[in-house]
Amino acid sequence: MSTNDFIQALRKLDFPFCAREALCRIEMLCARPGKQMDLQMDLISEFVFGEIERRKKRMTPSAIQELQLVEVLSDFFQSPGGSPAVRNAVFLSLFPAESSRHTILGNLVSLAITTHNKPVLNATGIWMQQLGSTSVQSVGLARHILQDYFVLTPNTVDKLKQLPLLAPHFTANLLTAIGEVYKDRNPPTELLKLIGDWIDENPSLLLTSLMDNPALPTGGIPMTPITPIAGLFRWCVLSPLRHDPATTTTEDGQQKFYSKIQQLLMDSVLRLKNSGSNRHAISAQHLAATARVLTNIPHIQLQSASRDLALERLAQAVSAAMSANCIYGNKQELLALLQPLSYQHFLIEWTLKTNTSKMA
Repeated sequence: MSTNDFIQALRKLDFPFCAREALCRIEMLCARPGKQMDLQMDLISEFVFGEIERRKKRMTPSAIQELQLVEVLSDFFQSPGGSPAVRNAVFLSLFPAESSRHTILGNLVSLAITTHNKPVLNATGIWMQQLGSTSVQSVGLARHILQDYFVLTPNTVDKLKQLPLLAPHFTANLLTAIGEVYKDRNPPTELLKLIGDWIDENPSLLLTSLMDNPALPTGGIPMTPITPIAGLFRWCVLSPLRHDPATTTTEDGQQKFYSKIQQLLMDSVLRLKNSGSNRHAISAQHLAATARVLTNIPHIQLQSASRDLALERLAQAVSAAMSANCIYGNKQELLALLQPLSYQHFLIEWTLKTNTSKMA
C-alpha cells in the first residue's frame, strides 16, 4: 500500500484505532535507513495525538481521548517483537523536547510504574538522559510522578519501592530529576525515606546512568549522563539551614534520613577510588552551586550548630569526591568558593589545604 493510500485509510478510522495503526507504521519507518522524519511527524501529529484540525473534529472528549491514548501507547511498547532501539526511537519521536504532550507522557509513565511496564520505563529513562535529567522537561516529569504518588494517591507509594530493580536506568535519571525538584526546599519525609531505602538496597543505583548504555537507533549519540550524587549532596548540605521552629519534631526525624543519605553517598563515592571508569560521576559546577549558597548566606543569620553541620557535610562531599578522583569540570572554581568558608569550619579549611596542594 502506498503512503497516500495508507494515510487515506487511516483517515477513515476512528480514534484510537487510527493511533494503533499509525504507531505500527511509525515503527517501520524508524527501522528504515533515512527514516522519513517528516512523514513520521505527520503521522504522529494527526493520528496519534490528533493535533491536526480535521482529526480534532472527530475526537471524543479530551479526557477520554487521553486515557485511550495512554492505553494504546502502553500496549504498543509492551507488545512482543520489535527492536528495543527502534521502539526507543519511536518514543523519542513521540515526545520531543518542545511539545505540549508532557501531560500525556506523565500519565503514561505513572501507569507504567503501576503496571510494571519495563519497555515504557526504559524508554523514558533514555528520553530523560537525552534531554538531560536536570532539564525542564525531565524535572517536570518528576514533578508529575511525585504528584501522582505522594499527593493524589499516597496509598500507592509502595509501587515505587521496587522501581530500582524494575528499571534501574529510569530510576537513576528520575532520582537526578527529583534532586532538582527539591533543590531549594526540603522534600517530604516519606520521599526522603524512600530514596534512602532505594540507595541502601541498591548501592549501584547512583552510578547506573554511567554504566548502562542506552539502546539508541543506529547513529544515535548518547548524551552525557548526570548522576544523582551532587543533587542529593545538596539536599544534605543545605537541609540544616532550613530550620522551622514550628516543625522541630518533623525536622528531627528528617535529619536522621539526611544523615543516612549523606553516609550512603559518601560510601558510594569512596567505592569509586580505585575505579578508572567513573571519573565523571560528579560535576564540580554542581558542587560549586551548593557552596555558593553557603557563601551567600550572612554568617550572622545562621545558628552555630546548623551552620557547622552544613559546612561539615559540604567538606565531606568535596573531600570524598576529590579523593576518589570522580569529579570533573572547573575544580579551581569550587576550591575558590571554599576559601571564605574555610574560616568558619576546620574541616573546610583542611579540605581546601589538602586539595589545593594536590592541584598545585
